[in-house]
Amino acid sequence: MNSLRPLLLLLFFLPKAQAQEWFYPELKALAAPDLAPFDFGVASGDPLPDAVVIWTKLYLDSKLPELVKWEMASDSAMQNLVQTGEEYTYGTSAFTVKVDVKNLEPGTTYFYRFKHKDKYSPIGRTKTASQNSDQLRLAVVSCADYQGGYYNAFGHIAKQQNLDAVLHLGDYIYEYGVWRNGRKRMMKHRYREHIPDKNCTELMDYRTRYGQYRLDPQLRECHRLHPFIVIWDDHEVANNDYVNGAESGTANWEARKAAAKQAYFEWMPIRENPERRIVRSFSFGKLAELWMLDGRLEGRSKQANGPNDPALNDPNRHMLGTEQTDWLLNGMKNTQARWKIVGNQVVFSQLNDSKVFDRRPSVRMDRWDGYPAERQHIFDFIYKNDLKNIVVVTGDVHTSWAFDLTGNPADPNVYDCKTGKGVVGAEFVTPSITSFNFDEVVPKIVASEAKRRFKKKKNNPHLRYLDLVHHGYLLLTLTPEKAQSDWYFVKRKDRVDDRVRLCASRHILFNGNKVEK
Repeated sequence: MNSLRPLLLLLFFLPKAQAQEWFYPELKALAAPDLAPFDFGVASGDPLPDAVVIWTKLYLDSKLPELVKWEMASDSAMQNLVQTGEEYTYGTSAFTVKVDVKNLEPGTTYFYRFKHKDKYSPIGRTKTASQNSDQLRLAVVSCADYQGGYYNAFGHIAKQQNLDAVLHLGDYIYEYGVWRNGRKRMMKHRYREHIPDKNCTELMDYRTRYGQYRLDPQLRECHRLHPFIVIWDDHEVANNDYVNGAESGTANWEARKAAAKQAYFEWMPIRENPERRIVRSFSFGKLAELWMLDGRLEGRSKQANGPNDPALNDPNRHMLGTEQTDWLLNGMKNTQARWKIVGNQVVFSQLNDSKVFDRRPSVRMDRWDGYPAERQHIFDFIYKNDLKNIVVVTGDVHTSWAFDLTGNPADPNVYDCKTGKGVVGAEFVTPSITSFNFDEVVPKIVASEAKRRFKKKKNNPHLRYLDLVHHGYLLLTLTPEKAQSDWYFVKRKDRVDDRVRLCASRHILFNGNKVEK
């Protein structure tokens, strides 16, 4: 934008503010002066066949609009420029710069950078969605509590080659203040402290929390090298939230939700839309189509009070809502892609945890188990239309799972774990990046016993893999022949450490009827 009119208008209306009014001043101690004013680095996301979003944010003392130039090239030396442009950025967005670069070639790696005055940002690398590839590789991540440790999983993902995108399934930040007065075992695993030291409820709180996370070098590098496709879960706003509230702290809920959504769209390389919706789909040609869901703020009803709540099976209670559910089901029915991938926040498969967890209903009712009527409606549609080759990827539970995807694993008329009758695909669940898992809450012997009980065939016959004690990420690789999940686990998270290893793999064949090794 070369016109001076937007600049003059902003100068007139912009409140007199300094940078510390965008972020808490404590954040400055974590800044990266060698990158200034691009302390938060660069990022890209939402790759389409012909477009990708590129992102940066200025971290500086200013109360004026700032002009930022951008370049995209086909080479890492930024010599073969394919597009350039410039954007004004304003204090109203805490100086976010987000550009939806269009007219690109599909399945192509590009490099990009920004310039403010005489300073260049780091050079980022991104990739558009391929339309004719016979392989799709997606790193799947979730639950990265800053206080829970260092981001060694992100560091490892940054080094992955031939990666098409990173799917972040939510809990990118945690809204809590500094952990205090928790279980002794859990408190031992608090390695870093949140800024600000309070629950996030207002815009500056959320902005500062994202800023703290994005100043982590490993996360910053992962964003620099790979495009992200993101959705939120609950902790981007408040624990166990739904459309009209959350588990606690719901005073001024609509204002809090609006502030959290604004901060999310400021920080994530997600394509802008007026409603700030995260529901969207991505095509990877004939190989795969991906649907990213909002199981929180789009249509979710309040959680039931427990398994005996008479409202539990009410068909008017929703996880996604009617509009989003119809969009998903019609999309899966009409796609020409071999694989149907669903990016989903909470465990979709039925899970019998009656012999494992305590009796707190919040544990169970926040999953799809708490919304059985809508889930059954989805499976009824899938069976009626003979849909197969569905891969649901899930986060939230801080542990690793693989399930045969079936409508009712406890009903032999629906599912047979030996023959694979009733299997329409697979659900693969990624572990947390850092957020607490079983052996950080209970002794390891208890975690081992929990695993044994979960894996009993009479409890969960459709369960094909389980790990309750490791952190890391999931690598989903799709080919025309199969969908494979590889779990990578970090050695430690109490310090920066590059030891990450492949610990387990499961796959389902195209038109297959069970998850197998």
